[in-house]
Amino acid sequence: MIRYKCLSGLIVTLFVFGVVTIDCAWAGEKVKGSATSVRTKWHPIEVGDEEGHIIAVYENTNVYFGDKSDEIPTGLSTGIIDMNVKTGKGTLNGYVITTYPNGDKLYSKTVGHLIGNGQAEGTAVYIGGTGNLEGVKGSAVWKSKSLAPRISFLEIESEREIPGK
Repeated sequence: MIRYKCLSGLIVTLFVFGVVTIDCAWAGEKVKGSATSVRTKWHPIEVGDEEGHIIAVYENTNVYFGDKSDEIPTGLSTGIIDMNVKTGKGTLNGYVITTYPNGDKLYSKTVGHLIGNGQAEGTAVYIGGTGNLEGVKGSAVWKSKSLAPRISFLEIESEREIPGK
């Protein structure tokens, strides 16, 4: 149980994908945002090649806050983590679906690495959207820090463009 505490911050990192979509930026506008993420599902499997090495599938629920918008979108992140729970280091890959209050959705793919002490960082790429976000293109850089078991804080900087907007 204790060894999974450090994982909570790491898992949150994948939530960053949704955070990048916080503000409705158009035409290459840069957006900064943050999010609080809560791990809702965690399914680890021990690899067995070294003590503490696991692979886990996870799901997180996220609430995003942007620096330019009163909208508070939510997100669902899913992904895979390959890490050593003793060192807190490893990699993560996943997807985020961010849903805005008006029903628009933003889809992102994330890649990151765990840097120990409940921290992670990585990048995200927008892979699609619905409604006003249809045709979105862009990317983001994110950092995650564990606040408590299963709860993380994310910081995100993104740039995106939506055709015709």
